[in-house]
Amino acid sequence: MKAMLKRERQQPADVVQSAGIAASGIAIPDYISGHYRWAYLWRPGVWFFDHMPVINCIVFGQYRKMVEATLAHFGPNVSTGSTLLIASAYGDLVPRLARQLGDNPLTVLDVAPIQLDLADAKLREAGLREKADLHLMDAEALEFGDDQFDSGLMFLLLNEMPGAARRRALEHAIRVLKPGGQLVITEYGALGERHPLHRFPPLRWLVMQIEPHLDTLWRDNLAQLVDDCAQAVGKRATLSDRALIFDGFYRVKRFRIEG
Repeated sequence: MKAMLKRERQQPADVVQSAGIAASGIAIPDYISGHYRWAYLWRPGVWFFDHMPVINCIVFGQYRKMVEATLAHFGPNVSTGSTLLIASAYGDLVPRLARQLGDNPLTVLDVAPIQLDLADAKLREAGLREKADLHLMDAEALEFGDDQFDSGLMFLLLNEMPGAARRRALEHAIRVLKPGGQLVITEYGALGERHPLHRFPPLRWLVMQIEPHLDTLWRDNLAQLVDDCAQAVGKRATLSDRALIFDGFYRVKRFRIEG
């Protein structure tokens, strides 16, 4: 089953040495090049959306709380070891994670060269560039070996993926994590009946105009989905910690991975 997850590569994964990398051999997934092109691939859009007031507007003012709850699972005192951030993120998550990890190594990947350029610039500005390796890579087809990292992090990634892509990304993420390691997922919370943004269909419709694949994630049992994906690669995933933010509209979940 593990072998089935590994796609043939046109060339080895690119390791970013500086800004301005090329995307040779790496295809941008349709769900990004279609719906999210304006936000993640178009240079004026990337510039616009990477400002904190805009980021906070999109996540209803909860960005800081989400980052703090996420970083609580990483750092010199948390035995996180080598960490893989699967898809870069707007805001200051990347440099803050690099600083939080101390001497522990950080690897950041993204399928979009412009997003890695952005991460590169932020790390350099913070004086942390030497602490991180940047890779041009698709989350659905990680080119790392099995059991390579101690920790993995997905920050507001799964909600942007169609169901099949979401499963492939989770299976690969778990495949590259060592038994005894952790997978931290920061995401929208499960669909409930109390939060106004869940209760009223017009408000849900408004959110889904920005995130068209969110509805399937809302209705999934995330813990069961993660464990199903773990079993597909011969492992188990157990929910070990969670934090609810904005009355459960967002959540941070930590899963322990066992071989």
